[in-house]
Amino acid sequence: MQTTNWREILRLMFVRDWPWKVLSLIIACMLYFSINAQISHLRTLPVPVDVAFDSAGTGVVIESVEPRSVQVTLRGSNSAINQLNPENILFDTKPKRKKNNAAQTDSETVRLSPFQLRNAGGQLRIVKIEPSEVLVRYDVPTALTLSIARPEITGVARGQVRLAYDQTNAVVTGSRRLLDTLAPDKAQVLSAPINVEGRTMSFQTRVALFPPGDQTRLRVAPSEMVVNVHITNEKSTLRIERIPVRIIAAPLDSTPWVCVPPFVDLDVTGEPEAIARIQPGDFSVLADATRFDGTAESTRIPLTVFARQGMTATAVAVPVAVELALPDNPE
Repeated sequence: MQTTNWREILRLMFVRDWPWKVLSLIIACMLYFSINAQISHLRTLPVPVDVAFDSAGTGVVIESVEPRSVQVTLRGSNSAINQLNPENILFDTKPKRKKNNAAQTDSETVRLSPFQLRNAGGQLRIVKIEPSEVLVRYDVPTALTLSIARPEITGVARGQVRLAYDQTNAVVTGSRRLLDTLAPDKAQVLSAPINVEGRTMSFQTRVALFPPGDQTRLRVAPSEMVVNVHITNEKSTLRIERIPVRIIAAPLDSTPWVCVPPFVDLDVTGEPEAIARIQPGDFSVLADATRFDGTAESTRIPLTVFARQGMTATAVAVPVAVELALPDNPE
């Protein structure tokens, strides 16, 4: 009997006139939220977006996030709003990319949700996130083979300069988005200039290589190359006429040798600067008669040309040999 009474009581409480009771509940909830909205406060503030990505096994890293912060509108009591520290809250999102897609797309759109907001407190409710999505750009590594530009020559060498090197191509690695802007048939790897100021002799040097475009985010392998710099000196010639031939005789030889001809010309070869400073007294021509005893009527002997100390030019006698002869009427 007692169980029957409880059932009757429950039926009267929940089942009897249930449509009116449901309507009353709805009205009560509406009044509650309406009053709660009137006594709560709204606050809009910028919140930074922190995107973390596990790059292990993919080689892909996050390059940029746009925008870096979003506008968030929070609702809560006056005390909860005042206790909020904007410097501590942030959106913490972790996009998950499949390994097979890591090399296919350079960016993706990540949607922000209230569950990703950190350090906002449980008494505040997120009303609006503007914008609700951020664009995450990834740095997808790739490689591109480019030709190496001829090094620029600076300064003036004392001769003609010719460069020789075996390295003609280099591999540029970096972001695929950056490398896609380079035309393989036009872009070249840059090389450091070579200074040949005042150089007279050939030499070997190592030249640094630089990527085209954004040099802070691209790399070149190898980073340098060996260059052989060949310098061919430009020669000038000068004819000096009527240089007397001096005879070197043995100490005890009293034979009065004479040269035929007694004068020769000199063809001088050297750098233009050295040629311009030459004087006739800078060279002497000698004929060595010490090896002859004077019994022959004449003998032909080559000439030796001596230059003063420090002379860089070379000279050749014209003719290269003279006749050493006895005088026709010796005394």
